[in-house]
Amino acid sequence: MAHIQLLDELVREYLLFRGFTITLKSFDAELKVDKDRGFRVDRIVDQFVIFINNYDLQSLRDLWTHFDQKIFSKLEYEFIPGVRKLESSLLKFYLANAIANNKSEKVVEFFNKMTPEIQGHPEWKDWFTLPFIKSPEDHPVFSVHFTKQWQDAFLVSLHNFLAIMYQVMPQPVLASYEEEATKLRRLQEENEALKHKLSALGQGSNIVPDAVPPMDIMDDFYIIAQETPSSGESQGRILKNFIRTIGGGIPTSPILGRKPQSHDESSGVQKHHSSKRSHASQASWIKYGNSAESVPKRSLSLDSRSRKGHRDLSIENDKKNAKNDNFLMLSQEQMSEHKVAIIQCKFNVNGTLVASSDSDGVLKVWSPSPTLSIISSFHFSTPITALCWLKSERFFLSGSLDGILRFHDAKDNKIIWELIPDGTSVLKDSKIVTLCCNHTERHFACTALNEAKKEAKLLVYDIKTHKLEQAYSVGEGGPDLTVNCAVFNHNGSLLIAGCSDGTVRILDIRNGDCLQKRLVHDGPIAGLDIAQDHNTFYTFGSDHKLCRHNLAQLNPEPVWTATLPSCSTQHGAQCFSLHQNGKHVLIACGENGTNIYQITNCGLQLMLHLRDHKSLLTACDWSTANQCATCLSAASDGIIRISTILTP
Repeated sequence: MAHIQLLDELVREYLLFRGFTITLKSFDAELKVDKDRGFRVDRIVDQFVIFINNYDLQSLRDLWTHFDQKIFSKLEYEFIPGVRKLESSLLKFYLANAIANNKSEKVVEFFNKMTPEIQGHPEWKDWFTLPFIKSPEDHPVFSVHFTKQWQDAFLVSLHNFLAIMYQVMPQPVLASYEEEATKLRRLQEENEALKHKLSALGQGSNIVPDAVPPMDIMDDFYIIAQETPSSGESQGRILKNFIRTIGGGIPTSPILGRKPQSHDESSGVQKHHSSKRSHASQASWIKYGNSAESVPKRSLSLDSRSRKGHRDLSIENDKKNAKNDNFLMLSQEQMSEHKVAIIQCKFNVNGTLVASSDSDGVLKVWSPSPTLSIISSFHFSTPITALCWLKSERFFLSGSLDGILRFHDAKDNKIIWELIPDGTSVLKDSKIVTLCCNHTERHFACTALNEAKKEAKLLVYDIKTHKLEQAYSVGEGGPDLTVNCAVFNHNGSLLIAGCSDGTVRILDIRNGDCLQKRLVHDGPIAGLDIAQDHNTFYTFGSDHKLCRHNLAQLNPEPVWTATLPSCSTQHGAQCFSLHQNGKHVLIACGENGTNIYQITNCGLQLMLHLRDHKSLLTACDWSTANQCATCLSAASDGIIRISTILTP
C-alpha cells in the first residue's frame, strides 16, 4: 500500500489549497503518531522489534491491541486461532529477548501483568516455570524460541501476515482512484491495439495477433510485495492458507521447496484458474469478515444488483430441505439448579463458563464441560435482569430489578464492586433492562427504566472507576422510550441501540449524538447482535422479523429480512444468538424449542431443531470450540438444556 503516502500528500495539498490550516495541523499531528506507520509493513514490524528490544511491554501490548481492534477483529471466526498464535509468539519473543539479555526483572514484570490474560491457555502452561529455570535456552520446551532461525521466521510471518491483511482489507474510494484510472488507460490502449490488428486483418494483411504466453506461477508473497491487484478469491485463498499455516506453527518461506513447473504444467494451472475467474469476479474480497452485500463495491454483478435493498424472505422450513446432516447432536443434558423461570443465561467469551439468573434472585456461575459443575452461587433480594461478560473471560456485570449494578469476578467468586442507588442516583427506583460492554473493556452501557414515572435513561459508566460518564437521550419519542438491547462496535466509539418504538439508533458515545435513526420493526425490538465483522448486525422484533443491517451504509432500510413463527420476543429475553462465523443463528421458538438456521440469501434454512423443553423458552446462547458448538436453551420452569453439536 505504498500509494497511501501519495494520498496523504494529496490530502495535505488539498487542505492547503482550501485554506483549512487548522485541519491541516490536526492532520499532521495525527500522522506523527500514526500507529499504522502509513501502512508500511516493514516500519510496523520494526516498531514491534524496537519495543521488544527496549523491554517496553505496555507499548508492545498497545500496538498489538490497536491492530487487533482495527483489523484482526474483522476477520472471520475460523482465522482467530491463527491470530492468537501470532500474538503468543510475539510475547514469547519478548520473553526470550529479555532472558537472553539478563533482564530477569522484566520477565517477572511480564508474568505479574499478563497472568490474568494468559492463565488457563494450554500454550502458556509450561511458561510459568520460565523464571525459575537457570538455562531456559537449553530446555527442550523453550530452546527453539532462543534461536535466530525461529525469531527470523516469526518476523517474516508477522510481516507477511500484515501485508496480506492490508491487501485484502476494503479501501476507500479515494485510494482506488489511481488504480481505476490506470486500469481504464490500459483497457483503452488494448482496445486501440485490437482495433489496429482487426483493421489490418480486414485489409488482407499477414499480421497475426500475438498469442499471450502462459504466465509463470509466482510466489504468493512476491505478489504481495509487488502490490499487484488480484481477485477476491485469490486474496481469500492466500489469507486462509497463510493463517491456517500459522495456527499449526510458524512457517518458513513459502518459496522453499517449490519446484519450477514445466510449460505444460503451467498451462494446465492457467486453464484451471481461468475457469474460476468468472466466479471470482462476483466478490471484491472474500475472507475479510464482510459478506458481499455488506461491503460497498465499485462494481456489482447482475445477481448482486438484483439482491440489493430491502427484502422480505420466508423461512425454508420444509423438512425435505433441512440439511440436518450438516449438524450432528452429540449429547444433551440439563442444568436444574434453578427452580423458577430463567431470566438470563450467557456464555463467557471462550465458552468455558456460564452465568445464569432466575426470577427468585438466584445467580449461578457454572461450567458446562467436561462435566457440569457449579462454580459459585449468589442469592439476591431481587432478580438479576441483565448480564454481560467482559472480554477477559472471568469478569462479568449484572444489573438487578432494583437498579443495583455489580461487577463480579467469576474465578475468585466475589463481587469486586457494586453501585447501590441512593437518594440522588440516576438508578433510584429503576430496573436495569440491558447491559453491554465495549470490546476495549473501558466502558459499559445500561438502560435504567423507572416504570412508575415511565422514564428510561441510557447510561454509560467507566468499568474501572464505576463512575457515571454520560446519560443519553435517545432522541424524540417521549420519556418512556426505552433501549431494550444494545451493543458496541469494535472500538467502542459507537453504540447500536434497539428501542421500544421499533427503531435502531446509532449513538456516538463520545458526545452523545444520535448519528442515525432507522425504523426497522413494527413494534419493540427484542434482541440485537453484531456479527464478527462488526459491520453487520441483526435485530429481532415483536413483529417476529429477523433483519440484517449494514452499519456502514446510509440507507436506513434493512438489507435482508426473514419472518419467523412463534418466538420469544419478551423485552430483555435472549431470543436469538449469532454463531461466531456469522452464517448460522440460534433462535428460541416459543414452546417449540430452539432452532439452528443457516443464513442464506434466500432466507433462513432450517438446519437442526432442538426439542425437549416443556415450558416457554426465555433465553438461548451458544459458543463454539473446534468443530463443536455448545447450545444453551433456558425456559420458564428453570430448566437449562445444554446441547453439544458437531457443526459443519
